[in-house]
Amino acid sequence: MKRTLLLACLAVLGAPAVTWALDGELTVYGTLTPFLDNARITGQTTAAPADRPNQVPATAYNAGGIVGDQVPQRFRLSSATSNIGFKGGLDLLGEDLQAFFQVENSISLDGGAPASWATRNSAVGLKGKFGRFLMGNWDTPYKIPIVQIASLRAQNPFEDNIIGNPGFGVPATTTSAARANAKSDAAFSRRQGNSVQYWTPDIYGFSARLAVSLNQGKTAATATVPSISPTIYSASLMYTGGPVTVRYLFERHSDYFGLSQLGGTAAVSNANKGSTDDGHQVVLQLALPTNTKISAQGERLSYKNDDSTAAAVKSYTRNAYYVLLQQRFGDHQLFANFGQGSSGSCSVNGGAACTTSGLGATQFAAGYSYSIGKSCDVYAAYYQMRNGKSASYNVVNGPLASTAAPLPGGDISGFGVGVLYTFAATATSGMPKGL
Repeated sequence: MKRTLLLACLAVLGAPAVTWALDGELTVYGTLTPFLDNARITGQTTAAPADRPNQVPATAYNAGGIVGDQVPQRFRLSSATSNIGFKGGLDLLGEDLQAFFQVENSISLDGGAPASWATRNSAVGLKGKFGRFLMGNWDTPYKIPIVQIASLRAQNPFEDNIIGNPGFGVPATTTSAARANAKSDAAFSRRQGNSVQYWTPDIYGFSARLAVSLNQGKTAATATVPSISPTIYSASLMYTGGPVTVRYLFERHSDYFGLSQLGGTAAVSNANKGSTDDGHQVVLQLALPTNTKISAQGERLSYKNDDSTAAAVKSYTRNAYYVLLQQRFGDHQLFANFGQGSSGSCSVNGGAACTTSGLGATQFAAGYSYSIGKSCDVYAAYYQMRNGKSASYNVVNGPLASTAAPLPGGDISGFGVGVLYTFAATATSGMPKGL
């Protein structure tokens, strides 16, 4: 039955099903999770406030522009993190050494533009008692808890949109192979290409992950522009003991110029010649015998440009936290979350005052899910992202996939229902040729 299902999946994808032979193991798997909701953006700030932050220009506000809501209340269908993937392995020296691969792709159930192959976690590597080594496009160690701490096995607008994101219209999650000279350069919730990772084995409950995204985007210097070497370093340390899990995570972006996307000097030059952006995150998870699970994250993001431009914003730091509560009653689950990002602090060349008033945001959500079976859940949720008068935090999938982030002060809200369906089919090397 599993072989029949696997061959059917490959046939749908256009793979030749008459002459191929399998060496090792192959699994075709996927997650389909359409989410139907009613969403909108309201309350955008209509004029630049008297205490406007240094990092937000007066022209960014809705001053005499949009009349009414930025995104009027409407229904939509989004795909959340729907995906299909292929993974497998091959024994080389038994448990001591195995080769493995994974290629995972996004699926647009709402009829949006199809994604390219390997847009999700995709890599080739070796694993064994020494741990795991991989090369490819993969979630950074820093991002792992952002996606794992979720009420469902998929990311929807009602999940965490605060941790790993400083606001300012930065996308809620990012897939990138290098510096893009775009808002995504400031994101810490990243699936990063050009990556090499090593994961240690579990040793008395402790484990770690180390990753580097290589400086493929290194540039040559000119008379007016210095050479930059965009590189990302990411690491996590985790301890699990019984019902308690504790993590510490660190990530550094060298020469990504995240601050340039948050109101700092936009162009790289001999005056703005380098940058260092750091993320620190602490995670605590507690599973109680009452089928209650509590997860909490605390974070500090800091951005700094090596910038001597007069009166330029040269640094910005903000703190955030997020809490998720889940309560199960058999196949039923109630969940609620709350997160908050602070307005933060900044500094300006020349010692002038720097204000961050109104850059904070608060998100909250509540919902219910029911497991129809091992592979299928139905769910409903209400969510809000309430931005400060000068803040522009977004949510996963946005109010519309084609809509930019909220204007300063715009609040996102929505209510929806969805279905989550997972599947997997595995074949082994026992499959003969010619099937």
